[in-house]
Amino acid sequence: MKKYLVIATAAFVGFGFGFSDKAQAQKWGDLTMTVVLDGDAPVATEVNANADPFCTKNKILTENLVVNPKTKGIANLVFMIDGRKTKLETKQLHPDLQKIPETKPVLDNLKCMFIPRVLAVRAGQSILVTNSDETGHNAKFSFFENDEVNPMIPVNGSKDVLTKIEEKAPTKVECSIHGWMSAYVIVANHPYVGISDAYGKISIPKLPAGVELDFRIWHESQDKSIEEVTLAGKSQSWKKGSVKMTLKEGANDLGTLLIKPDRFKK
Repeated sequence: MKKYLVIATAAFVGFGFGFSDKAQAQKWGDLTMTVVLDGDAPVATEVNANADPFCTKNKILTENLVVNPKTKGIANLVFMIDGRKTKLETKQLHPDLQKIPETKPVLDNLKCMFIPRVLAVRAGQSILVTNSDETGHNAKFSFFENDEVNPMIPVNGSKDVLTKIEEKAPTKVECSIHGWMSAYVIVANHPYVGISDAYGKISIPKLPAGVELDFRIWHESQDKSIEEVTLAGKSQSWKKGSVKMTLKEGANDLGTLLIKPDRFKK
């Protein structure tokens, strides 16, 4: 009788450990949503580029708030895990995303504009600044935490800009030669940064599921912060542009995020 009890207990303990390991295994979820302006879209104006003969060949429009004329999707809006509030452990980064990429994100000077307007990089990555134009440019990175740099980028030239640590806020990049040119760089310790495309669509893959995450929303033309929004038909208040979410395993389509025009500077 005693022998049976020992065997049964051992089997139960072994089963218990196996169940615990399975329960603690991190699961992953993909986040998608579409950001839309809930009102009339602003009209982009043409930039006066007469000071540079090359730039005058291109019709350059303002990009401080780009809205798709058909869908009203807002481009260049950032939705990301707030690294100040959510401290992710290595095991909470998807195995495919734990290593800092060796590839260099490219910030190009093209038709007298920075392309892309908003660029996300991991702390430790180098940014490759290139120049596809037939005129010279410079790229002044006004970092808060990393060393400020302002390299000249000659025609067909390029420069590496190394990031070492996370930035507490988006970093502005400007060309002093062409005053209308600007872009923003997001330097984060994690890979979970979503930037809306020309249709307002945001996609962040392989996020940790089943744990509470702090997200923040940012746009270069926001008026203080984007707080009052409508997500999937429900009005919400995101204090200082911050919101907590717990994602499920697999697909997490949040639907449409509506933002009123008064959340942006005129």
